[in-house]
Amino acid sequence: MVDRFHVASAAVADESIADHEPQWIREHAKAGRREAFLEKRQALESRLERLRAKELQQRKRYESGESFPKRAKIADGASRTSKPDDESEFLLDDYESDDGQKQHGREDNASLDSGLSGHSFDLAVRLGLVSEAETEEDDPEESIKVFYCSRTHSQLMQFASEVRRVKIPFAEVGDSAGTEEDQNPQIEEIKHLALGSRKTLCINKDVNRLANPVAINERCLELQQSKTPSNRKCAFLPTKDNEPLVHQFRDLTLAKVRDIEDLGDLGSRIGICPYYASRATIKPSEVVTLPYPLLLQKSSREALDISLKDHVVIIDEAHNLMDAISGLFSVEISLTELRKSRAQTGIYLQKFRNRLKGKNRVYVTQAVRLIDSLVGYLEKIKEQVKSSEGPVSIVDLLTGKGVDQINLYKLSKYLQESKLARKVDGYAIHIEEKQLAKPSAPTTPTLTKVQSFFQCLTYPAAEGRFFFSKTVNEDVVLKYLLLDSTNHFKEIVEEARAVILAGGTMSPASLPVFLTDVAKL
Repeated sequence: MVDRFHVASAAVADESIADHEPQWIREHAKAGRREAFLEKRQALESRLERLRAKELQQRKRYESGESFPKRAKIADGASRTSKPDDESEFLLDDYESDDGQKQHGREDNASLDSGLSGHSFDLAVRLGLVSEAETEEDDPEESIKVFYCSRTHSQLMQFASEVRRVKIPFAEVGDSAGTEEDQNPQIEEIKHLALGSRKTLCINKDVNRLANPVAINERCLELQQSKTPSNRKCAFLPTKDNEPLVHQFRDLTLAKVRDIEDLGDLGSRIGICPYYASRATIKPSEVVTLPYPLLLQKSSREALDISLKDHVVIIDEAHNLMDAISGLFSVEISLTELRKSRAQTGIYLQKFRNRLKGKNRVYVTQAVRLIDSLVGYLEKIKEQVKSSEGPVSIVDLLTGKGVDQINLYKLSKYLQESKLARKVDGYAIHIEEKQLAKPSAPTTPTLTKVQSFFQCLTYPAAEGRFFFSKTVNEDVVLKYLLLDSTNHFKEIVEEARAVILAGGTMSPASLPVFLTDVAKL
C-alpha cells in the first residue's frame, strides 16, 4: 500500500504540472520521481531482507533449543539470594517525580520517536522485546496506514471479510506497460491487523475466565510482575527467548487478512500471547481495525503503542461517536465503594507509613484526605437530603480538611504511575488470605474506580456535570456525566493525517456543530 500511495502521489504531481510545462520537463520530473522511488523501495527491501535473515537465524537457534543470553539483573541493595519478607512486594517504589518528567527517562525524544509510550517502552525492555541499544536501521520503515474503527467486533469482522475480497495488482514503477506480465499481474495482499483488548485476545484460561475486563487487565499485569514466582507467570507472555514466535506471529498475521478470532486461534496454535505479539505487527500493517475504546481513549492507544500521527482514521457508525465518548469518560462510584477503598488505603498507610519515602507518603495521604472528603459529602446527602437525585457542585466535593491544597493533576498522575491501586488491593487480598487460610478470587481494585473518578475532577467545568442518586439498597452513587466530547476527540483530529466520519443515519447539519472547534485547526 505504501508503494501504491507513492505511485498515486507521483501521478497527482504529474497532473499538476501538465498544463504549464513542456513535455521534456514533465518527462524529466517523472523519471526523477521514479528513480527516487525505486531507490527508496530498494533500500527498504534491503533492510527487510536483513531482518528476515536475522529472524531466520533466531528461529533456527530457538528450534535447536539454544537459549538466548539473558540480561544481567542489578540488585537494589539487598542480595537477590536473601529471602524478602512476605509483604515487601506491596511496598511502593520510590517516587520523586514532581516536575512532570519520568524518573527513568523513557519519555524522551527517542522514546517518542519510536512510537512507544514511556511505560510501554519500559515493559518491552523488561520483557526483552526491545533492546535499549537497538538502532532505527533495524526497524522496517513505517508506511501510511488506515485505522478503521467501529462500534463492535462483529462489525469489524464483517469489514475484514470484505477486505479479503479485494484483489490489488502488485504496484510496479516503470515502463512495463504492454508486456506479458500485465496480462497476469501478481496480486498484492493488503497487510491487515485486527486489534482488541485483553478480554478479546487473552489465551490464558486462568485469566480469560474472569468476567470483568478490569479484573482481566489487573490479573494479566499481576502475572508480569518480577516478584511473581516463575511457576505462576503467564506461559504465553513474549520474552527474549520466544522472540522468534513473535516474528512468526507477525508474518502469519500479515500473510493474509485475519479477523480478531483468527488472531486468537493463531496465538493459541503458536503458543504466544496475541495481545502483546500483535504490537510487533502494527508498524508494518497497512490497515488496522479496532473498536471504539481502543481508539478514543489515549491510555488505550498508549498501552497498544498506537501512534496516529500522519495516518488516516476512519470511524464507522459515527452517529454513535458522541455517545461512545461520553460513555468512556463518564464515571460513577458509590458510597460503599468509597468506604471500602478508604478502609483498604488506611490499613495500607498504617502498615507502610514508616517505610514510605519522599512523595509516596505525601500523595498517599492526599488520596486518603480526598476520599474522606467524598465520603463525608455523600454521608451528608444520605442523611440530610430527601430527594433521590440532584446536581452536585465540585466545590462541595472538595470541602474536606486540607483538600483545597491538593493538586489534583499531580495526584492523578501519581496514582497512574505508582500503581497504588494495585499495591493496596494486593495487600488487602494478602491480609484476607492470611486470615482465611485460602486463596481469594481475583477482583477489580476498588481504588481503581476511585482513581478514575479523581481524574474527572480535573476536567473543565464546562465539559460535564456531577450528580448524585440514591439506590434502593440505601446507597448513594456519585456520578460524572461528560456532556462535551470535543476536547477528547480534538487530540485525534490534531494528530491524524485525516479523519473520516462515516455513517448512514447522521444529520449533515449537526456534524459541523460537533467539530466546530477542531475544524478550525
